[in-house]
Amino acid sequence: MRFSALLLSGLLLGLTAQGQTIQRCAADEVYAHEVARDPQREAFRAETEAEMQRVQQLGMPESVVHQIPVVFHVMHYDQGDNISEAQILSALQILNEDMRRTNPDTGNLRALFKGVAADMEVEFVLANKGPNGECTNGINRQWSPNSLKANNAIKSELNWPNTKYLNIWVVRTIELTGITPGSIVLGYSAFPYNGIPVTQDGIVIRHDHLGNVGTAAGTRHRTLTHEVGHYLNLYHTFQNGCGFGDQCADTPPVVSASSGCNAAQNSCSTDSPDLVDMIENYMDYTNDACMNTFTLNQKARAKAVLNSPVLRGNLTTAANLLATGVTGTLSCSPVADFELTRSLLCAGDALTFEDYSAYLGNPIYHWNVLDVNNQVVHHTTTQNPSLVMANPGQYTVSLTIQASNGSNTMNKPLALTVRPAAGTTYSPWFIGTMEDPLPNADWTTTTFADSSYWRRTTVASKQGSASYLFQNHKLPAGGEVSSLIAGPIAFANTGTLNLRFAHAFVRRAASNNDQLKVFVSSDCGATWQLARLIPAFQLGINGAVTTPYVPAPADWKYTTINLASLGLQGAGDLMIRFSMVSGGGNNLYLDDVQLTTTLGEDELAAPSMWVQPNPSRGGATLVGAEGRVRITDLSGRVVAELTANGEATLPELSAGTYMLHTAAGVLRWMVL
Repeated sequence: MRFSALLLSGLLLGLTAQGQTIQRCAADEVYAHEVARDPQREAFRAETEAEMQRVQQLGMPESVVHQIPVVFHVMHYDQGDNISEAQILSALQILNEDMRRTNPDTGNLRALFKGVAADMEVEFVLANKGPNGECTNGINRQWSPNSLKANNAIKSELNWPNTKYLNIWVVRTIELTGITPGSIVLGYSAFPYNGIPVTQDGIVIRHDHLGNVGTAAGTRHRTLTHEVGHYLNLYHTFQNGCGFGDQCADTPPVVSASSGCNAAQNSCSTDSPDLVDMIENYMDYTNDACMNTFTLNQKARAKAVLNSPVLRGNLTTAANLLATGVTGTLSCSPVADFELTRSLLCAGDALTFEDYSAYLGNPIYHWNVLDVNNQVVHHTTTQNPSLVMANPGQYTVSLTIQASNGSNTMNKPLALTVRPAAGTTYSPWFIGTMEDPLPNADWTTTTFADSSYWRRTTVASKQGSASYLFQNHKLPAGGEVSSLIAGPIAFANTGTLNLRFAHAFVRRAASNNDQLKVFVSSDCGATWQLARLIPAFQLGINGAVTTPYVPAPADWKYTTINLASLGLQGAGDLMIRFSMVSGGGNNLYLDDVQLTTTLGEDELAAPSMWVQPNPSRGGATLVGAEGRVRITDLSGRVVAELTANGEATLPELSAGTYMLHTAAGVLRWMVL
């Protein structure tokens, strides 16, 4: 039958998260977008339906458990979304229990549907052998800025043959054409057709909706179960509304996507007998806790796909299971793989690793740490070493695995930065000069080996002859990709310490949502506190410039941040981090970074945050603030702390002038 792009328009869940709409699945929107680009896709879908009918007419047995090799590509942006193996295993366990109907909530299915509930007889197994015969645990890891606002483009960065593996890309967030901007998309999958390329196939899913531990703790997430249904050519139960668009006679029609868990819901009367909606079906949009079943007709469709040699059939053949290490005696070459626990240390700190290597037997490890002159400063054969880094500098780290089936080496050139152990004392204030190329004694970046992000420039400056430029103009809107870091800096407990810096920026379009985040650390970068978030409209001049931006002298602005609001007085050495979150805007310039004890007028916050009434007698309310708020007097002494969630009641204080310090800025509050 013919499925029009119009009928496949997406339906949103009636859920919000901090004002954002949650969309459980975007498979229909992705398909509609592909049809708009290539109308031939509708013919492919018709061919798929015809092929499934052909296979079903052959009467091939369904009582066979099909195994499918799986590879997870963890496309992480930072440590938070570089999820653990335990989280991936929990996701696979939930998926397989749901597919085999061994899930612990099968008893929640209502009696009228128990007769059509199905064991899908499909199991998903992590691959043990990669496409080139290498050992694997079925999990690849790669840093990617495209993990933010991911779409099909991320599939080109890392993939394995889709005729041999189910590729699952785990990302931070998803943003797609056809989806309301700002919506939270949980995942999407490709529908099968003959010859589908790997760059259009597979599943993309958010890390925090995968499994039930780690970043997805607390809920038995069924997003992967739902997307695997699409991968096996199952449609939404609400496909085409009260028609039978999902091609399954044993799923009652649903007029539109369900939400919540309303057992009394009966949105269509076109079925006979007229049944309530099957809110328990994995292919609806009900809550994860409400879902618990596939049906016999859905199983028949999935089995037809798996029995077809031109759809998903090759995945489950004995030859492919042997080639991917799912069955048989495993023989594979080792793979060295690791990540640094921290890429920024201070002299005297210990360097440790996350080891993701794959091998057979008991290999020998060779860790090497080399300085910029390729001189070895550490060598060890300990599998999980802790190496004290004595001297500041930039270092390359390598790991060689020697196993019975060969050896393999991974190099991470200049991946480690070690800063001085003790902060440099600057008097009377620290002035972060931008006169020297990066990295230098004062400044480094998280991508100093790649000058396409931060670099020194002489085309504009606020003081001296140079500034530091973040080349935002040539980056896609996708989030923070590099940070500029100063310190450690020694300072005395002066009562009031302020960070002051000059910046210049302009948007390329009014819709650009770039942000500059300023962080401070008092433990050499082990942890960072957000000191200020500066949105695009505050960061630079008004208007839009489409060509690479070079600021005029009048374009520069100053921002001052009172660090007393972070509780850092007397904390010792400080590190400062400037992180640009790219939102499609133009270049950013930084200059004249100072630590001072002078309170600046430029420290006042944006008009989107205010105190009412101000001045006040008795009660007052802080409006427009989020997160931690510190209230200080003019000497910098903290007099109160509270947490704001859009609005907060301020405490009653004695008459005087107070400063309200938030991540978005500082407000002056007068009490009469």
